[in-house]
Amino acid sequence: MIHLASPNSNSSLSEFDDDQVQPNAIDLRVDKIFRSYSQVFLISEKEKQHRESKEIKPVDGWWRLDPGSYEIIMQGIVSIGEDEAGWVITRSSLNRNGCFITSGLYDSGYEGVMAGVLHVNNGPIMIKHGTRVGQFLLFKAEALNQYDGDYGVGKQHDQKYGES
Repeated sequence: MIHLASPNSNSSLSEFDDDQVQPNAIDLRVDKIFRSYSQVFLISEKEKQHRESKEIKPVDGWWRLDPGSYEIIMQGIVSIGEDEAGWVITRSSLNRNGCFITSGLYDSGYEGVMAGVLHVNNGPIMIKHGTRVGQFLLFKAEALNQYDGDYGVGKQHDQKYGES
C-alpha cells in the first residue's frame, strides 16, 4: 500500500484536512446521500441503466437514515495516478454499529467523486454532514491501460452530482 498523502503517491484528493490523515489511509467525509427508487437496474455487456435516485437533504446538518441502502458521495475529487489504484472501506465506528460501506475499485487514471453504498442494518442512524465515514486505501498497481469509464469528472457523474 501507499498513502494518498505521501509525497511518493502519484494520486491526489482535492480537499482534506490534517485530521483526516490516518496512519495508513485518508478518512473520507460524507457530502451527499441519495435514496434509490425501486425501479429495475438494467445491465449487460452493451448497456446499463442505473436506478433513478433522489438526494436526501440533511435537516439542521443531520441525515436520519432508516435501515436500508443509500448511495453516498464523499467530499473532494480524487485523481488516481497511472500506476496506482484504490478502494473505500468503512470506518470501524460504523462497522461496530451495524453500518458498512461497499465500493468498487478506483482504477488507474480515474478522476472524479468517490462514492459507495452505505448499508444501514441495525436500526436508524443519525449522521451529520461532513462526518468521516470511510477510508481510502491506495496501492501500487500494474495497469495495462487507464480508466475510460463513464463515471469520472466531465462525464456522467457531473450530470447527477455536480462538482463536490
